[in-house]
Amino acid sequence: MKLRIMKFEQPAGEFYLTVMGADVLIEMSKAQPRAFDDNKLRSSEGIQREPSSKRIKEISEYAQTLDAAFPTPILLALKDGEYDIDDTSDSIDIKDNVVAEIVDGQHRIQGIKESGRAKDFKIPVVLIPSPTVEQKALIFAIINGKQTKVPASLVYDLFGITKGRSPYKTAHEIARAMNSTPGSPWYRRLKMLGRNTGGENQSLSQGTFVKHLLVHISDNPDEDRDIIAKMGKLPVRQKCIFNDYFREDKDEIILKILLNMFNAAKKVWPIEWDNPNQYILTKTTGFIAMMKALPYIYNSGKQNNDISEEHFEKTFENAKKNIEKENKKLISDHFNPGSVGENRLAGILTGEQVDNF
Repeated sequence: MKLRIMKFEQPAGEFYLTVMGADVLIEMSKAQPRAFDDNKLRSSEGIQREPSSKRIKEISEYAQTLDAAFPTPILLALKDGEYDIDDTSDSIDIKDNVVAEIVDGQHRIQGIKESGRAKDFKIPVVLIPSPTVEQKALIFAIINGKQTKVPASLVYDLFGITKGRSPYKTAHEIARAMNSTPGSPWYRRLKMLGRNTGGENQSLSQGTFVKHLLVHISDNPDEDRDIIAKMGKLPVRQKCIFNDYFREDKDEIILKILLNMFNAAKKVWPIEWDNPNQYILTKTTGFIAMMKALPYIYNSGKQNNDISEEHFEKTFENAKKNIEKENKKLISDHFNPGSVGENRLAGILTGEQVDNF
């Protein structure tokens, strides 16, 4: 299949803009969803979210309207050996039976297909020649990470593919280690890729874990990622308690401190930790409260050269006494979902709010 192309360059590399009939596009493209292996406790190399039947239906219905339009390019990746570029005629020859991987646009393609009107549409397509898995993941994550339609867990998981360091990758790898390491208090407890993957007590999404860890690593992770890619010197993020460890490539210390905190919480509240259906400690409210309290507890321990598990345990024991003193429990009736309940519990964990909560 020979197509006219227009070559353009951006910081990420070379791209080729072309136009295809939607029926042709449907036949020669496929999406590769990212999956989670419950046995190996790792994600596969696919980059796409699971397709949304609701979104496909919406696009299909829209494609059948009188003024339907799809002017936004579909992004397709082509492997080495699947194409030949002719610069003299500004054309690309895609070999027979090639199936290109969809980097962005799977719902539009599927929606147009289900509409039955594929022959009515000419679709702009951007071809990405011979990209690495890392490049495909970054393009997808950055394009879709600023939108609300892609689960945050998938976006953060995709940063785990990247070879270089970044705050996103560090936070993702720590979340993955927490979920996949036997003996971790979060072992098989996180909803990797944002959905239940078979764990008995999965009560927290990977996206929530990463999001609230990220703020302690960097308050501008996009800038830090770009600086690292350009081999520049990272600025100090003074408000972020883990920033020094990140800049010094000591991610294992961040993991150890978090293990100290969560192991301490599990020791102090063993019943609450292992019963997420009844208690909020390992659900979003409890987790975010602990992460909000973390800077105070960390800094108070660091002043005494003690950020051990025992330091966190003593802090949580005091909080437990104050909760019991008020005849309260770690349940949603006493700590409502949302910022009010999170802040209330965080205040108790730091000792800043001990009465009339």
